[in-house]
Amino acid sequence: PSTTKQKQTRLFDSVQCTYNILEQRPSLALMEAHNAGMDIIIKEGLANGRALLYPKLAEMARRMGCSTDALALGAILAQPFQPRVLSGAVTKEQLRSNLDALSVAEKLMGTEEGKEVLKELMDECKMESEEYWKERSALKWN
Repeated sequence: PSTTKQKQTRLFDSVQCTYNILEQRPSLALMEAHNAGMDIIIKEGLANGRALLYPKLAEMARRMGCSTDALALGAILAQPFQPRVLSGAVTKEQLRSNLDALSVAEKLMGTEEGKEVLKELMDECKMESEEYWKERSALKWN
C-alpha cells in the first residue's frame, strides 16, 4: 500500500441536464455539481416549447415587459448553480428573442420585483417529474 495520498481527479468537468420552469427536480444535484466546481449546461430550457404554453409564464412575461421565451430562459439563468443554457433557437428571430434572457435574468436576480416573479414562476409552473417525462415521451418528433 502506498503511503502517499493520490489526488482524486474527475472524469468530467461539466454536466448537461434537462432543467426548466416545468422540470425542476435536478436543482439540488445541479447545485452540488456547481459547488464541486463543475460547469452546468442546461438543455431543453423551453421544455420542447411546452413551457411557452403556460398561462402563468405569459402573465409574468407581461409583468416583466419581456417575451415568454426570454423569461423562461432567464429564470434558468437566474438559478444559483449558474448554468449555461442551450436555447434551441432555429431562426434568427428566435435567437434574438432568446438573447434577451440575459437581461431578464439580471432583473430576476437584481430587483425585488424580479425576485418575486422568479419565485412565483418557479413555484407555480413546476410539474411532478414523472408527469413531465410522461408528457415528453408522448411528443411527436419530426
